Amino acid sequence: MASFTKTMSGCGARKKALFSEPVDVLLVNPWIYDFAAYDFWLRPYGLLRLGGWLRKKGYRVKLLDLLDPFHPELPRRPKRKFFGTGHFFRTPVEKPALFEDVPRRWARYGLPPELVERELSRIPAPRLILLTCLQTYWYPGALETYRLLRRFFPETPILLGGIYARLLPDHAQKTFPEAEIVVTGREEEILSRIEELVPPSGEPRSEGYPVFDLQREIPYAVLLTGTGCPFRCAYCASRLLFPEIKRRSPEDLFSEILYWYERFGVRDLVFYDDALLWDFEHHLGPLLERVVEAGISVRFHTPNALHARFLTPEVARWLKRAGFVTVRLGLETVTRRYDQKVNPEEFEAAVASLRQAGYAPREIGVYLLFGLPEQELSEVRKAAEYVARLGARPILAEYSPVPGTPLFKEASRISRYPLFEEPLAHNNSVFPAFKRPDWEAIEGLKRYVRELSR
Repeated sequence: MASFTKTMSGCGARKKALFSEPVDVLLVNPWIYDFAAYDFWLRPYGLLRLGGWLRKKGYRVKLLDLLDPFHPELPRRPKRKFFGTGHFFRTPVEKPALFEDVPRRWARYGLPPELVERELSRIPAPRLILLTCLQTYWYPGALETYRLLRRFFPETPILLGGIYARLLPDHAQKTFPEAEIVVTGREEEILSRIEELVPPSGEPRSEGYPVFDLQREIPYAVLLTGTGCPFRCAYCASRLLFPEIKRRSPEDLFSEILYWYERFGVRDLVFYDDALLWDFEHHLGPLLERVVEAGISVRFHTPNALHARFLTPEVARWLKRAGFVTVRLGLETVTRRYDQKVNPEEFEAAVASLRQAGYAPREIGVYLLFGLPEQELSEVRKAAEYVARLGARPILAEYSPVPGTPLFKEASRISRYPLFEEPLAHNNSVFPAFKRPDWEAIEGLKRYVRELSR
């Protein structure tokens, strides 16, 4: 890990802080540079969860969210939609030369730079900064954020974490040479390192839930019932990021739900699990029983796909009774080249179970991977038609090559981009695993699938 450097210049940009309360740890959610970015329950959960652990230990924690769609000083408020989702503030900027073949516009998502500078001028110099980066191809936004933080707080150590740092630590260290790169996902190791750098200056708390309450508004809260996945899909990094399967108790999870429900009035709760239905009888099932018995009115959402193999009629009924509104299944492909989690019979039975439980076709979304190496568009079209015939809604999920996965090597072999050298090329919007994308045909297929979904 890199040592900290304290010779950066530029502190003249800092103004006197408006708040006198000291900040032990500043959590920073950076800008995103991309063709598209949407708040489909997109939160830096690892960063916010770490903030909760730190606050429980007595750290004074503050959040600077550069994606904040609720900031009162935004030139215009981004449009919000259903169940807490919505748009981010968007500013068109020049597209990277790497993507000159992509007929789409590039943008920065998040607060205007001058507004971020005003925010930074109001914050007392923190003793430590934790910066995250959620995707490998979003590192340019994190880098620009990092440079701005360095200009305002040249003496403050910065730890860079997130999926980018964990999957590509060498690239991160080269790109952020004066930051310390967090390569572990073990909370005890991260907390131990932070305690070495900065001791807490506040009072410990009884609870250590993610710090969603540091946001201006809490349109939804994220729940993680456990980490790890029993499957080994060729395109997925779950096993790399979380090698062990760990589960929280139903009692602990129910207490967290009540915390957000009663104290903050949160009604939309989003599961980030990779294998939510696995071991249902001992894990999610008892939790849903408590929710139903308590009679609380909440809406649950599953933006990560549920495993159709585990979706029995009984499970489907429990999902409906407990308030699951957004249900997503993962079919990925109909050829099963890369996905052995479910066969056609199991998938069809899962859809039938959801229909019998009372879900309408539009409420049953099915992810289909789009943009896999050597994938024909006709294959995706066929899969979408199959899903629609079953009484569900096909949703295209554009494939992003993930470093360290078996499919990454195959994608890099045929890609028109240098996937190993440039993480920006992992962006799913550019179809990096297609050697010569037919953009007109791609857009035509997207329109066709949208029509099927209506």
